[in-house]
Amino acid sequence: MNAEFKKDAALRLKVAAGHLESIRHMVDQDIYCVNIMKQVSAVQASLEQVQRVLLRNHLLTCVQDAMKEGMGTPIVEELIGAMKYMPFSAGEALGPDHALSPLVEHPLCHCHSEQTPEDVQKIMEEGARHGHTST
Repeated sequence: MNAEFKKDAALRLKVAAGHLESIRHMVDQDIYCVNIMKQVSAVQASLEQVQRVLLRNHLLTCVQDAMKEGMGTPIVEELIGAMKYMPFSAGEALGPDHALSPLVEHPLCHCHSEQTPEDVQKIMEEGARHGHTST
């Protein structure tokens, strides 16, 4: 695991564990249920962030290496299978000022890097004429 991602995940898990212990004490003290529920949601959000760190690490290490070795399909299938267990929230939409926005507008993969938005639209229209949908 990448050292930076490992440190980030470990710290987030340590914080979540401490937060969870505080919630356990809240239950023991009969704190108002809604207040406890809010704290549980906060821990869940923290754990989702850990999932994102782990996913980022996996994509930048394991998946990248598997792609180089011609094992892209099996590792992508494994990841897709694992993602059904990942309770990601919807999060924020990718607005034009979001860091990932350029990837949406201009993909970096070699198979689409030369295509303009107009080209993509034509491809989608051609696919629709042949009964293929983009969903």
